[in-house]
Formats: sequence, C-alpha cells, structure tokens
Amino acid sequence: MIEEQIEHALKIANNFRYERKYIVPKSMHLNELVAIVKDNSAHFREVFHERQVNNIYFDTNDFKYYFDNVDGVADRQKVRIRWYEDILGSIKNPKLEIKIKNGLVGDKWTYDLNSFTLDSSITGRDLGKLFHDSNLPRPIYEIVRSLNPTLINSYTRRYFISANQKFRITLDYEVFYRNIKTRMNNFSKMPQSDPFNVVELKYGLEDDGIANSISAQFPFRLSKNSKYVNGVNNFQSFPE
Repeated sequence: MIEEQIEHALKIANNFRYERKYIVPKSMHLNELVAIVKDNSAHFREVFHERQVNNIYFDTNDFKYYFDNVDGVADRQKVRIRWYEDILGSIKNPKLEIKIKNGLVGDKWTYDLNSFTLDSSITGRDLGKLFHDSNLPRPIYEIVRSLNPTLINSYTRRYFISANQKFRITLDYEVFYRNIKTRMNNFSKMPQSDPFNVVELKYGLEDDGIANSISAQFPFRLSKNSKYVNGVNNFQSFPE
C-alpha cells in the first residue's frame, strides 16, 4: 500500500530535497522582488519561462491532509492534479502529484493522467473515473480513489537557478483559490485572492549548510506557508 511506500521513501532520503518558503506581501513590487533574488551572492538567473500553474487538491472525508499540515505533523502528504496555462476548459497533459513531506524535506511522485474537461458540470465521480481510466499504479489508485476534490488554486510562477545550479528558486504570484465540491460546482463565482506572494528555495540535503548564507540575504519571513491550507481556510469552517 502507499503508506508502506511512503515509509520506505522516508528511510531512503536520497531523493528528498529541502524546501524553504518565504511569504512576501503583495505590496512589494514584483520587479523589486525579482531584483532581490537576482542580487543574491548565489547569482540566480531566470530560466525557463513564466507560466500559470493550476491544481486540484484532494483530501479525505475528514480533511486529514489539511489537519496534518495545520497541526505540524512531520510525516504528511498532499495529493493534487497539476496542469499549466488555462484553468478551465480542455485540460491537456495533467499530472497526478503526490508530495511527501518529512519536516522541511520533501519528495514528489508524478503520474500521467488522461486529458479531461474542467467546467461547472464536473463532479467527484468524474475525477474518480479519471483516476480509474489513467492506468495508475495499483497502490496509488487505491489511495486516490477514496479522496474528494477540496480546492482549486492557480498562480503565475517564475523560475530561477543559482550559478552553481545547486539551488532553485520559484516565485509564485497572483495566487487565487476556487472552491470545488463533489457535485454542483459554480466556477462563475469570483476566485479568492491570496494577500501574499511566495518565494521558495529548493536544494539537496547535502547543501543545507550553504543554504543558510543564501537565505540570510532575503528580507523575507521564513514560513511554513501552505497554499492548500490557505485556500481551504477561505471556504471551509471547522469546529474548534
């Protein structure tokens, strides 16, 4: 089962990486934020091209993944469908991603999914059929088949890499959230905007010592920021 695979992966941390997140108020101009990244002594340069990232997140009936994050559980996971560019309509080349976290380090498993259409007629059953028809490995299918769609988010992402190519930074801005239900969705409602942009520094376990000197140059607040938690907080109310 997937729980056994996760336990095995946590013991073999070679593929894991550190992910340090920093939240930045949207009042800071984007050009100023980019300049701070590029002025770092690690000499970051922009690579690839900026693009819109979209996700549908999934959780258990009792929102276990959400509460594990809120409660600071060290070993936790996150399940989402990810794709790029337009958020609604015909979705090409979507990926199922399972993110495994152990404290500040994490790994990501990615699986191809069939194309699908995202509009107000979509239901949890439709997404369950998508998982069923996409030829997922059996242990992976067994866990996702019981999950519910809980959130849609989107943001624009820019990518940077250090001169020694050991450190990567992603800059996420224009972060928006939409509610999604297992049935009767209405995506015509205005999405909720996040008041922060997110800078994330990513690097291998062996480079943690050097990372301190890089991050010390950022005038940003280190945070356990989770877009999933932030988005769910916009649409769900839980008893105290």
